[in-house]
Amino acid sequence: MQVLAIEPYYGGSHQAFLDGVIAGSRHRWSLATLPARHWKWRMRSAPVQLCPLVADLVQSHGVPEVVLASDMLDLPTWLGLASRDARFRWLGDVPVVTYFHENQWAYPQAPDARTDHHFGFTNLLTAAASDACWFNSEFNRRTFFELSRDFISRMPDARQTIDLKGIEQASRVIAPGFRPPKIRDTASRDDAPIRLGWVGRFEHDKRPDRFLALLDCLTAQAVRFELILLGKRGRRREVIDEIRARHGASIQFDDYAESRDAYEARLGQIDVVVSTAEHEFFGIAICEAIWAGAIPVTPDGLSYVEYVPESLRYRAIEQAAEIIKGLQTPADRERLSERCRRRIADYRIDRVVRAIDSALETVGSRSGDV
Repeated sequence: MQVLAIEPYYGGSHQAFLDGVIAGSRHRWSLATLPARHWKWRMRSAPVQLCPLVADLVQSHGVPEVVLASDMLDLPTWLGLASRDARFRWLGDVPVVTYFHENQWAYPQAPDARTDHHFGFTNLLTAAASDACWFNSEFNRRTFFELSRDFISRMPDARQTIDLKGIEQASRVIAPGFRPPKIRDTASRDDAPIRLGWVGRFEHDKRPDRFLALLDCLTAQAVRFELILLGKRGRRREVIDEIRARHGASIQFDDYAESRDAYEARLGQIDVVVSTAEHEFFGIAICEAIWAGAIPVTPDGLSYVEYVPESLRYRAIEQAAEIIKGLQTPADRERLSERCRRRIADYRIDRVVRAIDSALETVGSRSGDV
């Protein structure tokens, strides 16, 4: 099949997903992308920017049998603009699938930001204009429909115009997959401090302030630990600076890994990978750390409930500290690591690609000749 992928925010997990799928897919792909910056502007401006890009791709690669767009595309606006362009006569006969990496209803609001429903409503209208909607986790799918239903109930009118039930029936969960890193060397470290890893962005939605509170809690309880700090740094550096000030002697690595090999090498040094996130729609980095051999300790909610054992999920920082205190023995961690790895085996990118290829064929089979 000929598949056209549209990604207005080509970076991070969005890019990792598409690159992994395209690399292993049995289908032929063309890819229309825009840089991963200024996400609100991307959602607003992408439709007009993408029209000439897509037209050129179709001219060189041929008419697609299915379009796979991400949730960062304002699909109704793009379809409306394209419908006025003679180069898009094929578009009405080609099904469009939207892949939801996140949904704006459930995305945590930045500190001091005003509530803005426009982007969540854009996601809802995109879902309504799609032939199918795929979500990267059941958590993402569930919150999208729960919060969409709540918003529709509060609309001043036109509450019956959006067929939310029909959209839900045309939705499914397909994990984005992860590239399995090398599995760690199991050499014993019986006398060494436990190594805690951070693999998320240092941004407000990942709540590094809670991670700092956890480190303070462990220190107060005389738990010895070392730190491997990965993940992109945000513009605000107060928390990372405070972690360095209070726990600098424990830091073994503190940087954004310069290459995939360097990143995997650092993952292999982590005993326990910690999340204190306020939102996680899937968690590719956490899955990579688990596969490398780290034990996950995560909040008891979000997408984590779909693959992290209940005994490793916490509701309060003090509970997270107690879980980590119980993971001091390397032999116990090794047994638990294998259990955690089995829970994410189906999320490996090779298995996900096979599922996506088959799902695209099912959707594309109705497109016929164009």
